[in-house]
Amino acid sequence: MGVSCKIHSLNTSNTSNLFHSLSTYLSRRVHPASLGMFRILFGLVMFMQTVWFIATDFVQKNISEPIIHFKYYYFQFLEPLSPLGMQILMWMMLLASALIVIGILYRASVFVFLMSFTYLWLLDKGFFNNHYYLITLLSLLLLFIKGDSWGVLKWKERNKTNKKKSIYYISQWQIFLLKAQISIVFLVAGINKLNPYWLSHFQPMDYILDAKADISGLAFLRSTGMAIFFTYGGLIIDLVAVFLLWWKRTRVIGIITLVGFNFLNFWLFWNIGEIGIFPFLLLATIVLFLEPDTPAKWFKSHSSSTVHRSPSTASTRPPTVHRLSFAVLACYLVFQLLFPFRHLLYPGHVDWTGEGQRFAWRMKTMLKEADIQFFIKDNDGGKYPVEVSKMLSPKQYNNLIYYPDFIPPIARRLKEEALKQGIPEPEVVADFKVKFMGVHPSQPIVAPETDLSRVRVSAIRHSDWILPLKTKTIDK
Repeated sequence: MGVSCKIHSLNTSNTSNLFHSLSTYLSRRVHPASLGMFRILFGLVMFMQTVWFIATDFVQKNISEPIIHFKYYYFQFLEPLSPLGMQILMWMMLLASALIVIGILYRASVFVFLMSFTYLWLLDKGFFNNHYYLITLLSLLLLFIKGDSWGVLKWKERNKTNKKKSIYYISQWQIFLLKAQISIVFLVAGINKLNPYWLSHFQPMDYILDAKADISGLAFLRSTGMAIFFTYGGLIIDLVAVFLLWWKRTRVIGIITLVGFNFLNFWLFWNIGEIGIFPFLLLATIVLFLEPDTPAKWFKSHSSSTVHRSPSTASTRPPTVHRLSFAVLACYLVFQLLFPFRHLLYPGHVDWTGEGQRFAWRMKTMLKEADIQFFIKDNDGGKYPVEVSKMLSPKQYNNLIYYPDFIPPIARRLKEEALKQGIPEPEVVADFKVKFMGVHPSQPIVAPETDLSRVRVSAIRHSDWILPLKTKTIDK
């Protein structure tokens, strides 16, 4: 009994000491310059993203013109604004991103951008993109931290006695949270690449390089050596580069690696994929891994030499994070680490069924080539082909190839149109064959006789109308 009590007391003491050490680390007061610089760079990248939306008529092509929208689970209530309303929304985002850059009305600007941007991409799964999801997460985090503690306008501020304005140090957890979020993205993306298709067949990189060679005329991209270089180079960078940034001794190597990696990614994907501003967003996050006062030294700001509230004088005792705050922080990071692997709860290969594929940092890991033909059947046995590509935007049609959960909404819409045309008791079927990962031959993903207008998709349950992948050589 006495030994048991001693062990329990020792475990309790160790847990308490661990919490105190972590709490002290997270609460340590640090210079806000790296966080402020990230806010500036993030705002600039968001400004670029919004300008691209406006310049390419993104709203018109992807929201106004399509006659069907594919709703996210739990957000089916969201509807597009009027064309004028959507244009106003774009200009609100542009203004909010500009205000984020200069640090004026910081929280209000971040909130407006967060809500507007997230509302935009939640309108339709047809243009889901991992970097849109990351932008929402980073905006959400910026809303709760003091990203305006150091910024462009503050460099010029003076107080009434013409002395330089004090710089107020921030708790280290604010920078740590952003760094941890970015690290999780890289780590999970790397783990997702640890599969036979990536490691042994170099897919989908081999397919991507072939497409790039077709467009650029650079025949050497078709070589096996280039496929190996890009496949294993991407894997190693995802798994290692961020850890190089955390450790001061290897930080320069990490920075050089990530800068080269992101510029190479932009060159590779800018005209064959949807890489967008993602490389520049990742480049902006590098500043978070520098010593907190580094940006202030770059600009020789007064904040690097004249500080009225220093880490040592800010408090008479070491600050600590409240247990509740610590728990919230830990729960958020654990969720971000585990949620991408929810696909393990479903049967079948995640990239075949699409279940658990979104919001999981499965970037450039999926390759499908499809032949698609929908039919409307009447009760007399008649079967009429329908060209669904005419009712979808290019982004929606491309997502139909990759995500089976697009099939039921299309089928229901086709049934509605058939009823309007006076076809009694119509059924919607499809000859939908998919070649998977450049390895498995074309095979149906839905049964040709299934009435797809009657099937349903659940947010938490496996869709048993999706046929399993037939494979003899590669397991899940």
